[in-house]
Amino acid sequence: MRDHLYLFFFMIQFSTGCILSNEQQTTRITGYTGGSVVLPCSCAHPQSTVNTFTWLFYGNGKQWIPVFEDEEYSGRRVLFNESSPQNLSLLISDLRQEDEGFYECKTEHDKITITIRLTVKGCDLVQNTKATIPVTGYSGESVVLPCSCSELLAKPEQIRWMYYVEKTFKEIYPNEKIERHKNRVKLLNQTSPGNLSLHISALTAEDKGDYYCSVSPQIVSYNLRVEEKPHIHTSISLSTLQPSHQTQELEPPQQPHDTSQYLFILVAVFPLALILPFLALSSRYAKDEVACSAIVYVETAFTPDHTQNDAVELTEYVNTNAERT
Repeated sequence: MRDHLYLFFFMIQFSTGCILSNEQQTTRITGYTGGSVVLPCSCAHPQSTVNTFTWLFYGNGKQWIPVFEDEEYSGRRVLFNESSPQNLSLLISDLRQEDEGFYECKTEHDKITITIRLTVKGCDLVQNTKATIPVTGYSGESVVLPCSCSELLAKPEQIRWMYYVEKTFKEIYPNEKIERHKNRVKLLNQTSPGNLSLHISALTAEDKGDYYCSVSPQIVSYNLRVEEKPHIHTSISLSTLQPSHQTQELEPPQQPHDTSQYLFILVAVFPLALILPFLALSSRYAKDEVACSAIVYVETAFTPDHTQNDAVELTEYVNTNAERT
């Protein structure tokens, strides 16, 4: 019995169609010109079936008109219910200031709606002043003329850079109507929609003059001066680099002492100094020994007056080192 009651209530809910989640509540969403925004709307129950639904817009002088019947949204509106039937969210791309206002998501139950307050922030130029901004560049180099929106995510619907030549202003970006500016001008930062600064490369003296950045109806004016690139002079004191005029005798450079060379000489000579006197003394002692051992035999004879007739050998030791005269 209980199972039958659950089935009965489920059939009642299923037959009632899509009951919107967060109904009767106003959601605030902020978008930026040139960007995209998703307005959420979905069924509360994932098994709900959607018979009919619509999106209505109120604002910009319009009173609750169907979005899908307004030609101003042509090519800029996308629904998600094809891939997910319960997802009734609306995607609006390439936002414009005119898209700001109230949106309502409504199903076949007229009393159940989702209301969204969409605010679209546009491009307000930061340098939006009546005074002309002076900019200086140098020949052969690049220069940037600064121009940007207060909201860097906001992309202006139209941006133009103009240059004053031949007594009139001519467009140089995005349409390069002046020959000498072709292939030399571009926006500085392509990734930030609100950065509209102009980059000019390979400056020449002919590029000087008046420019302005235009985001209708706002205008920022510039005056560009082109000067020759300054040369950097390096001042060098001659007193520190040139030799003094006074005559001075320079001492000859001293050779560094080679300690190992002196050590080698000392080791080689010192033993010789000890050995030479020893050799000289040894030689002298050897000569004295030879002199003392030399024997001179002298044969003499006695006179006939003696009684002995035999000759007597007399042996004398003679010093052979006697000084010669």
